[in-house]
Amino acid sequence: MSQCTELASLIRLNCQTAKVIHLKFELVNYLFGGQNIKRTKKILEKRIMDLQNSWKWSSNYDLTNYTLVVPSVAVGNVAQLACDLLIATLRMEKLVSIYTTAQVPLVGCDPYDLVSSTLSTSCELYVSAIHNLLVLQVRSPLIQKRARSFLENLVDQFQQKQIKDIIILSSSFAHEKKYIMTSPFRFIASNNTPYSERIQMAKLIPHEQHESDIKIFGGGYAVMLFNICKEKSLPCLCLYKYCSEGDNVPDAYDMVEQLQNIFPLLDRDQNPTTQFMQPASWKLLFGRPPPQEIY
Repeated sequence: MSQCTELASLIRLNCQTAKVIHLKFELVNYLFGGQNIKRTKKILEKRIMDLQNSWKWSSNYDLTNYTLVVPSVAVGNVAQLACDLLIATLRMEKLVSIYTTAQVPLVGCDPYDLVSSTLSTSCELYVSAIHNLLVLQVRSPLIQKRARSFLENLVDQFQQKQIKDIIILSSSFAHEKKYIMTSPFRFIASNNTPYSERIQMAKLIPHEQHESDIKIFGGGYAVMLFNICKEKSLPCLCLYKYCSEGDNVPDAYDMVEQLQNIFPLLDRDQNPTTQFMQPASWKLLFGRPPPQEIY
């Protein structure tokens, strides 16, 4: 019953948002009679976008000095898989469900507890109070023309909560790697990042391009979010891996191990791989095994 109620509220929110947009654009057409429509439409779209990012908090947390990890929907979904691994391993608690018209909507079962009666949506925030860590899990791509408004709203929300910094996880096409014998990981960091010493200790390789023209091919919205953080003076680090599409679970493990060097989360006296806990939903990644009758 709780699933039906939650789904009904999501549908109702979609309908209400659609009505607001329709009425506002009808008003614009009436007032301006088709003149200056493009300019007014842009202004309204931005203002409506602010109203369309709905944050449903399940509890109140003081997020001062927390670190936020944000995955970019990129090659092989490595960053999202890494966030899944973090959420399951650290047994993180769901804090916020975010609805935005900038994202393809999605509703499904709880990916970390297959017997749970709660629903999961396309964008949710998880918290680990012990580690002062927030993980934003993004389960569907952003709509390009609305991505920037959503990401700006995202950064503004967390700046108001006085978080310490943002770590962006992403990936890039393996064929874009110029130096084959080097590590597959690269990083981009703002000048005010708190991880400068740990980055040196981990011997991470910086992004090859000039800071004024950053491009991560196949990296999704990682660069856009990094630039927004810089514009708003929020410390930011972007960590990405060169990889190919396929079974990217090993890449997710590598990503979290690399993150462990920069932001320690697990017991350093033990092998990190022995401490990982796979999300329950990973059992369903490739469907059932082939039927024996075909052999």
